[in-house]
Amino acid sequence: MRKVPLVRAAHLNVYLEVLRDLGVPVHKGLDRARLPTTVDETPNYYLSVPLVLDFVSAHGGYGAAMELGFAAAQSMGLEGLRPQTQSAILAAPSGLARVQAAATRAQQENGALFARIYAHGDDLRVVCDIAGFDDSPALAYAEWLQVQAFVSIVRSVAGPFWCPAEMTFISKRAPPAAACEAFPNTRILMGRPHTTILVPRELLGRPCPVDPATLALAKTPPAPGYLATAEMIREILKTYLHDRPLRIGDLAEILGTSERSLQRHLGAQGLKFSQLVAEARYQVACEMLAQHDVSITDVAYSTGYENPSHFSRAFRRFSGVSPRQYQCSLHPHPAERRNIGASANGR
Repeated sequence: MRKVPLVRAAHLNVYLEVLRDLGVPVHKGLDRARLPTTVDETPNYYLSVPLVLDFVSAHGGYGAAMELGFAAAQSMGLEGLRPQTQSAILAAPSGLARVQAAATRAQQENGALFARIYAHGDDLRVVCDIAGFDDSPALAYAEWLQVQAFVSIVRSVAGPFWCPAEMTFISKRAPPAAACEAFPNTRILMGRPHTTILVPRELLGRPCPVDPATLALAKTPPAPGYLATAEMIREILKTYLHDRPLRIGDLAEILGTSERSLQRHLGAQGLKFSQLVAEARYQVACEMLAQHDVSITDVAYSTGYENPSHFSRAFRRFSGVSPRQYQCSLHPHPAERRNIGASANGR
Protein backbone atom coordinates (compact mmCIF):
# COMPACT_ATOMS: atom_id res chain seq x y z
CA MET A 1 0.00 0.00 0.00
CA ARG A 2 1.40 3.40 -0.94
CA LYS A 3 2.30 5.90 1.73
CA VAL A 4 0.35 9.15 1.57
CA PRO A 5 2.34 12.32 2.37
CA LEU A 6 0.98 14.31 5.30
CA VAL A 7 0.98 18.03 5.96
CA ARG A 8 0.46 19.93 9.21
CA ALA A 9 -3.01 21.39 9.46
CA ALA A 10 -1.45 24.83 10.05
CA HIS A 11 -0.63 24.96 6.34
CA LEU A 12 -4.28 24.50 5.40
CA ASN A 13 -5.40 27.04 7.98
CA VAL A 14 -3.63 29.92 6.24
CA TYR A 15 -5.73 29.23 3.14
CA LEU A 16 -8.88 29.04 5.23
CA GLU A 17 -8.21 32.52 6.63
CA VAL A 18 -8.00 34.00 3.14
CA LEU A 19 -11.04 32.11 1.87
CA ARG A 20 -13.15 33.19 4.86
CA ASP A 21 -12.15 36.81 4.24
CA LEU A 22 -13.46 36.36 0.70
CA GLY A 23 -16.76 35.05 2.07
CA VAL A 24 -16.23 31.45 1.00
CA PRO A 25 -18.32 28.89 2.98
CA VAL A 26 -15.33 26.75 3.95
CA HIS A 27 -17.16 24.63 6.54
CA LYS A 28 -19.21 22.83 3.90
CA GLY A 29 -16.22 22.62 1.59
CA LEU A 30 -14.11 20.93 4.25
CA ASP A 31 -16.81 18.36 4.88
CA ARG A 32 -17.17 17.62 1.17
CA ALA A 33 -13.40 17.23 0.86
CA ARG A 34 -13.35 14.71 3.75
CA LEU A 35 -11.34 17.11 5.90
CA PRO A 36 -12.20 17.88 9.56
CA THR A 37 -14.30 21.01 9.94
CA THR A 38 -12.52 21.76 13.24
CA VAL A 39 -9.10 21.91 11.60
CA ASP A 40 -8.49 25.42 12.96
CA GLU A 41 -8.33 23.97 16.47
CA THR A 42 -5.62 21.41 15.68
CA PRO A 43 -2.82 23.15 13.72
CA ASN A 44 -0.21 20.56 14.74
CA TYR A 45 -2.18 17.53 13.60
CA TYR A 46 -1.62 16.05 10.15
CA LEU A 47 -3.78 15.85 7.03
CA SER A 48 -3.46 14.09 3.69
CA VAL A 49 -1.58 16.32 1.22
CA PRO A 50 -3.74 15.22 -1.76
CA LEU A 51 -6.96 16.03 0.14
CA VAL A 52 -5.66 19.45 1.17
CA LEU A 53 -4.57 20.31 -2.38
CA ASP A 54 -7.89 19.07 -3.78
CA PHE A 55 -9.77 21.28 -1.32
CA VAL A 56 -7.71 24.37 -2.17
CA SER A 57 -8.06 23.72 -5.90
CA ALA A 58 -11.83 23.29 -5.59
CA HIS A 59 -12.06 26.83 -4.18
CA GLY A 60 -9.76 28.41 -6.74
CA GLY A 61 -12.72 29.94 -8.50
CA TYR A 62 -12.95 32.50 -5.72
CA GLY A 63 -9.55 33.93 -6.66
CA ALA A 64 -6.84 33.14 -9.21
CA ALA A 65 -4.56 30.33 -8.07
CA MET A 66 -1.35 32.31 -7.70
CA GLU A 67 -3.21 35.19 -6.02
CA LEU A 68 -4.73 32.86 -3.42
CA GLY A 69 -1.42 31.11 -2.85
CA PHE A 70 0.46 34.38 -2.41
CA ALA A 71 -2.20 35.83 -0.08
CA ALA A 72 -2.10 32.72 2.11
CA ALA A 73 1.69 32.70 2.18
CA GLN A 74 1.84 36.19 3.69
CA SER A 75 0.67 34.84 7.05
CA MET A 76 3.03 31.85 7.03
CA GLY A 77 6.30 32.94 8.62
CA LEU A 78 8.61 31.18 11.05
CA GLU A 79 5.93 31.34 13.74
CA GLY A 80 3.75 29.01 11.67
CA LEU A 81 6.28 26.16 11.84
CA ARG A 82 6.42 23.44 14.49
CA PRO A 83 8.05 24.74 17.70
CA GLN A 84 10.86 22.18 17.33
CA THR A 85 11.48 23.29 13.75
CA GLN A 86 11.52 26.96 14.76
CA SER A 87 14.00 26.22 17.53
CA ALA A 88 16.28 24.18 15.26
CA ILE A 89 16.36 27.07 12.78
CA LEU A 90 16.92 29.80 15.37
CA ALA A 91 19.58 27.78 17.19
CA ALA A 92 21.69 27.49 14.03
CA PRO A 93 24.89 29.61 14.13
CA SER A 94 24.80 31.00 10.57
CA GLY A 95 22.38 31.87 7.82
CA LEU A 96 23.42 28.82 5.82
CA ALA A 97 22.96 26.58 8.86
CA ARG A 98 19.47 28.02 9.35
CA VAL A 99 18.46 27.23 5.79
CA GLN A 100 20.01 23.76 6.10
CA ALA A 101 18.10 23.13 9.34
CA ALA A 102 14.86 24.13 7.62
CA ALA A 103 15.61 21.91 4.62
CA THR A 104 16.41 18.93 6.85
CA ARG A 105 13.11 19.31 8.72
CA ALA A 106 10.95 20.34 5.76
CA GLN A 107 9.09 17.05 5.68
CA GLN A 108 8.00 17.48 9.29
CA GLU A 109 5.84 20.27 7.89
CA ASN A 110 4.86 18.69 4.59
CA GLY A 111 5.73 15.11 3.67
CA ALA A 112 5.65 16.01 -0.04
CA LEU A 113 8.15 18.87 0.36
CA PHE A 114 11.70 18.15 -0.77
CA ALA A 115 14.14 20.96 0.01
CA ARG A 116 17.83 21.15 -0.83
CA ILE A 117 20.57 23.73 -1.46
CA TYR A 118 23.14 23.81 -4.25
CA ALA A 119 25.77 26.22 -5.55
CA HIS A 120 24.83 28.60 -8.36
CA GLY A 121 27.87 30.74 -9.21
CA ASP A 122 28.42 33.18 -6.35
CA ASP A 123 24.97 32.39 -4.99
CA LEU A 124 23.14 29.47 -3.48
CA ARG A 125 19.89 28.21 -4.89
CA VAL A 126 17.37 26.94 -2.34
CA VAL A 127 15.02 24.39 -3.89
CA CYS A 128 11.61 23.72 -2.28
CA ASP A 129 9.67 21.36 -4.53
CA ILE A 130 6.31 19.71 -3.83
CA ALA A 131 7.20 16.30 -5.23
CA GLY A 132 4.64 14.30 -7.17
CA PHE A 133 2.35 17.22 -8.02
CA ASP A 134 4.12 18.85 -10.98
CA ASP A 135 1.13 18.28 -13.25
CA SER A 136 -1.49 19.17 -10.66
CA PRO A 137 -3.37 22.48 -10.95
CA ALA A 138 -3.06 22.69 -7.16
CA LEU A 139 0.66 23.34 -7.48
CA ALA A 140 -0.06 26.98 -8.34
CA TYR A 141 -1.63 27.40 -4.91
CA ALA A 142 1.09 25.59 -2.97
CA GLU A 143 4.34 26.98 -4.36
CA TRP A 144 4.12 30.41 -2.75
CA LEU A 145 3.77 28.87 0.71
CA GLN A 146 7.09 27.06 0.38
CA VAL A 147 8.89 30.03 -1.16
CA GLN A 148 7.65 32.40 1.55
CA ALA A 149 8.79 30.04 4.30
CA PHE A 150 12.38 30.08 3.05
CA VAL A 151 12.27 33.84 2.38
CA SER A 152 11.25 34.27 6.04
CA ILE A 153 14.21 32.16 7.17
CA VAL A 154 16.69 34.24 5.15
CA ARG A 155 15.06 37.42 6.47
CA SER A 156 15.76 36.22 10.02
CA VAL A 157 19.42 36.87 9.09
CA ALA A 158 19.24 39.61 6.45
CA GLY A 159 16.40 41.72 7.85
CA PRO A 160 12.65 41.97 7.22
CA PHE A 161 12.88 43.68 3.83
CA TRP A 162 15.33 41.36 2.10
CA CYS A 163 14.22 40.03 -1.29
CA PRO A 164 15.85 37.31 -3.41
CA ALA A 165 17.41 38.27 -6.73
CA GLU A 166 15.41 35.51 -8.38
CA MET A 167 12.48 33.19 -7.72
CA THR A 168 11.46 30.32 -9.99
CA PHE A 169 8.16 28.45 -10.09
CA ILE A 170 7.10 25.24 -11.80
CA SER A 171 3.62 26.64 -12.41
CA LYS A 172 3.19 28.43 -15.74
CA ARG A 173 0.60 30.89 -14.47
CA ALA A 174 1.52 34.57 -14.34
CA PRO A 175 2.72 35.83 -10.95
CA PRO A 176 0.13 37.90 -9.07
CA ALA A 177 0.42 41.68 -9.15
CA ALA A 178 0.66 41.76 -5.35
CA ALA A 179 3.75 39.56 -5.48
CA CYS A 180 5.42 41.77 -8.07
CA GLU A 181 4.79 44.75 -5.80
CA ALA A 182 6.09 42.93 -2.72
CA PHE A 183 9.27 41.80 -4.57
CA PRO A 184 9.89 44.71 -6.98
CA ASN A 185 13.56 43.90 -7.66
CA THR A 186 13.14 40.13 -7.92
CA ARG A 187 13.09 38.22 -11.20
CA ILE A 188 10.04 35.96 -10.98
CA LEU A 189 10.35 33.19 -13.57
CA MET A 190 7.50 30.79 -14.32
CA GLY A 191 7.44 27.38 -16.00
CA ARG A 192 10.83 26.32 -14.62
CA PRO A 193 11.87 22.80 -13.55
CA HIS A 194 11.93 23.64 -9.82
CA THR A 195 10.54 25.99 -7.20
CA THR A 196 13.54 27.97 -5.92
CA ILE A 197 14.94 31.21 -4.52
CA LEU A 198 18.42 32.57 -5.19
CA VAL A 199 20.40 33.76 -2.15
CA PRO A 200 23.86 35.38 -2.06
CA ARG A 201 26.41 32.98 -0.58
CA GLU A 202 27.96 35.84 1.41
CA LEU A 203 24.62 36.64 3.00
CA LEU A 204 24.14 33.10 4.29
CA GLY A 205 27.67 33.10 5.66
CA ARG A 206 26.79 35.70 8.26
CA PRO A 207 26.85 34.54 11.89
CA CYS A 208 23.59 34.48 13.84
CA PRO A 209 23.19 35.13 17.56
CA VAL A 210 21.82 32.01 19.26
CA ASP A 211 19.31 32.22 22.08
CA PRO A 212 20.22 29.48 24.61
CA ALA A 213 16.52 28.95 25.35
CA THR A 214 16.07 27.45 21.87
CA LEU A 215 18.79 24.81 22.19
CA ALA A 216 16.78 22.12 24.01
CA LEU A 217 14.01 21.96 21.43
CA ALA A 218 16.56 22.24 18.63
CA LYS A 219 17.96 18.82 19.59
CA THR A 220 14.70 17.11 18.61
CA PRO A 221 15.61 14.82 15.67
CA PRO A 222 13.87 15.40 12.34
CA ALA A 223 11.00 13.13 11.42
CA PRO A 224 11.16 10.90 8.33
CA GLY A 225 9.57 12.16 5.13
CA TYR A 226 6.64 9.83 5.56
CA LEU A 227 5.60 8.87 9.06
CA ALA A 228 5.83 5.19 9.97
CA THR A 229 2.64 3.45 8.96
CA ALA A 230 1.10 3.09 12.42
CA GLU A 231 2.14 6.62 13.39
CA MET A 232 0.83 8.04 10.12
CA ILE A 233 -2.57 6.45 10.67
CA ARG A 234 -2.75 7.63 14.27
CA GLU A 235 -1.92 11.19 13.18
CA ILE A 236 -4.74 11.13 10.61
CA LEU A 237 -7.20 9.66 13.12
CA LYS A 238 -6.27 12.30 15.72
CA THR A 239 -7.06 15.07 13.26
CA TYR A 240 -10.64 13.85 12.80
CA LEU A 241 -11.51 12.99 16.42
CA HIS A 242 -12.72 16.51 17.23
CA ASP A 243 -15.06 16.44 14.22
CA ARG A 244 -16.27 12.91 13.53
CA PRO A 245 -14.27 9.74 14.24
CA LEU A 246 -13.22 7.95 11.08
CA ARG A 247 -14.39 4.47 10.17
CA ILE A 248 -11.95 2.14 8.47
CA GLY A 249 -13.69 2.72 5.14
CA ASP A 250 -13.22 6.49 5.53
CA LEU A 251 -9.53 6.01 6.28
CA ALA A 252 -9.08 3.72 3.28
CA GLU A 253 -10.62 6.37 1.03
CA ILE A 254 -8.30 9.06 2.42
CA LEU A 255 -5.28 6.80 1.86
CA GLY A 256 -6.37 6.07 -1.69
CA THR A 257 -6.87 2.33 -1.20
CA SER A 258 -9.68 -0.15 -0.58
CA GLU A 259 -10.93 -1.15 2.86
CA ARG A 260 -9.90 -4.75 2.18
CA SER A 261 -6.37 -3.73 1.17
CA LEU A 262 -6.04 -1.54 4.25
CA GLN A 263 -7.14 -4.36 6.56
CA ARG A 264 -4.68 -6.72 4.88
CA HIS A 265 -1.90 -4.16 5.19
CA LEU A 266 -2.57 -3.59 8.90
CA GLY A 267 -2.81 -7.31 9.57
CA ALA A 268 0.58 -7.92 7.97
CA GLN A 269 2.08 -5.57 10.56
CA GLY A 270 0.16 -7.06 13.47
CA LEU A 271 -2.00 -3.94 13.75
CA LYS A 272 -5.73 -3.55 14.31
CA PHE A 273 -7.70 -0.51 13.25
CA SER A 274 -9.62 -0.45 16.56
CA GLN A 275 -6.35 -0.39 18.51
CA LEU A 276 -5.00 2.51 16.43
CA VAL A 277 -8.22 4.43 17.08
CA ALA A 278 -7.89 3.79 20.82
CA GLU A 279 -4.26 4.92 20.77
CA ALA A 280 -5.14 8.10 18.85
CA ARG A 281 -7.91 8.85 21.36
CA TYR A 282 -5.50 8.35 24.24
CA GLN A 283 -2.90 10.68 22.72
CA VAL A 284 -5.46 13.43 22.14
CA ALA A 285 -6.88 12.95 25.63
CA CYS A 286 -3.40 13.41 27.16
CA GLU A 287 -2.92 16.61 25.17
CA MET A 288 -6.26 17.96 26.36
CA LEU A 289 -5.75 16.92 29.98
CA ALA A 290 -2.51 18.88 30.00
CA GLN A 291 -4.78 21.94 30.17
CA HIS A 292 -5.67 22.20 33.84
CA ASP A 293 -9.04 23.88 33.23
CA VAL A 294 -10.51 21.29 30.82
CA SER A 295 -13.24 19.00 32.14
CA ILE A 296 -13.16 15.20 31.90
CA THR A 297 -16.57 15.30 30.21
CA ASP A 298 -15.31 17.63 27.49
CA VAL A 299 -12.31 15.40 26.88
CA ALA A 300 -14.52 12.31 26.68
CA TYR A 301 -16.84 13.75 24.04
CA SER A 302 -14.02 15.44 22.12
CA THR A 303 -12.25 12.09 21.72
CA GLY A 304 -15.34 10.31 20.45
CA TYR A 305 -16.58 8.43 23.53
CA GLU A 306 -20.29 8.06 24.23
CA ASN A 307 -19.94 9.04 27.89
CA PRO A 308 -17.25 9.89 30.49
CA SER A 309 -17.40 6.43 32.07
CA HIS A 310 -16.40 4.68 28.84
CA PHE A 311 -13.63 7.22 28.37
CA SER A 312 -12.30 6.75 31.91
CA ARG A 313 -12.13 2.97 31.53
CA ALA A 314 -10.32 3.23 28.20
CA PHE A 315 -7.89 5.83 29.54
CA ARG A 316 -7.06 3.68 32.57
CA ARG A 317 -6.22 0.73 30.29
CA PHE A 318 -3.45 2.80 28.71
CA SER A 319 -2.16 4.74 31.69
CA GLY A 320 -3.06 2.73 34.78
CA VAL A 321 -4.66 5.81 36.36
CA SER A 322 -7.92 7.65 35.89
CA PRO A 323 -8.08 10.78 33.72
CA ARG A 324 -8.55 12.87 36.87
CA GLN A 325 -5.46 11.37 38.51
CA TYR A 326 -3.47 11.96 35.34
CA GLN A 327 -4.61 15.58 35.14
CA CYS A 328 -3.85 16.19 38.81
CA SER A 329 -0.38 14.71 38.39
CA LEU A 330 0.32 17.43 35.81
CA HIS A 331 -1.30 20.29 37.74
CA PRO A 332 -1.49 19.19 41.37
CA HIS A 333 -2.61 21.44 44.19
CA PRO A 334 -0.85 20.68 47.50
CA ALA A 335 -3.80 18.62 48.82
CA GLU A 336 -4.19 16.78 45.51
CA ARG A 337 -0.45 15.99 45.46
CA ARG A 338 -0.76 14.27 48.84
CA ASN A 339 -3.81 12.31 47.66
CA ILE A 340 -2.04 11.12 44.52
CA GLY A 341 0.91 9.99 46.58
CA ALA A 342 -1.38 8.17 48.97
CA SER A 343 -3.15 6.41 46.07
CA ALA A 344 0.18 5.32 44.62
CA ASN A 345 1.36 3.96 47.98
CA GLY A 346 -1.95 2.14 48.36
CA ARG A 347 -1.39 0.29 45.12
